[in-house]
Amino acid sequence: MRYLDYEIKHDTFTDTSSMQALVDLQNIVYAGKHSFTEKAFRFWYLDNPNGQVVSFNAWKGEVMAAHYAVVPTRMNIGGRIVKGVLSMATVTHPEHRGKGLFKTLAKATYEYAESNGYEFVIGVANDNSYPGFIKYFPFEDVGLLEVLIGMKTGIKPDGEKLFSVHWDKETIAWRAKGPKYSYFAGHLYGTIGFGPFKTAPCIKTFMGTLDEQLLEGTSIPCKRPGKRFMTLYVGMGSNARKLGYVKAPKALHKSGFHLIYLDLTNGKLPKMTRDNVFFQLVDFDVA
Repeated sequence: MRYLDYEIKHDTFTDTSSMQALVDLQNIVYAGKHSFTEKAFRFWYLDNPNGQVVSFNAWKGEVMAAHYAVVPTRMNIGGRIVKGVLSMATVTHPEHRGKGLFKTLAKATYEYAESNGYEFVIGVANDNSYPGFIKYFPFEDVGLLEVLIGMKTGIKPDGEKLFSVHWDKETIAWRAKGPKYSYFAGHLYGTIGFGPFKTAPCIKTFMGTLDEQLLEGTSIPCKRPGKRFMTLYVGMGSNARKLGYVKAPKALHKSGFHLIYLDLTNGKLPKMTRDNVFFQLVDFDVA
């Protein structure tokens, strides 16, 4: 398929040349800020037990000019486990911006996802990408995720919730793979991943509250968090404020985290609101 003078291609990134083109594009766009490798993309795009990436990309000759991708996820919605996709990455080469490539790629991605049985798109958009999602597609703006800091344990859903991400033993073992995670009493923790506090010894990130049976038997170590550790919480629908958590310093998050939701079933799914959803850091790709 063609758009202007670009070739639009569906890609699963099992081919090493397309994967390298994606890494090259990311490193051009984020030069001086982040350094990307094939390993991270393989983790999200190919190793996910829920399924492989759904992605459309714009090519100009041998150059990947723009990339958009979603990855399969599942949510508990009103007691039913529903297949959907998590919006993962949108990036355009500086020389190819302003030509409507994001809109074209996202539209093709959502149509492909819908035709393959996925019922929703959920995502956490930063301040830069948020306007495009809301302008071009009928996303529901659920609201900003809270970024809080506190000391107490016991974070959990604040009442019954209609929406929550579904985790099982296989998916949580995949998601929390690596040495930076630990758990205790059903609470999954990670090392800090924000701004100047990345190596702060006194802060832990609260990744999420999970059924402890899902965490037992994985490679994630069971370790009691130190009593003096401050805890960073990012999410929506929890009791964190009731536990005394307060708004975190802006230095911990330069951009807002906008939770957005798109129903691909033409209205068969309920509306997501900040009052009926429980959404945690482990549910998306920030950390």
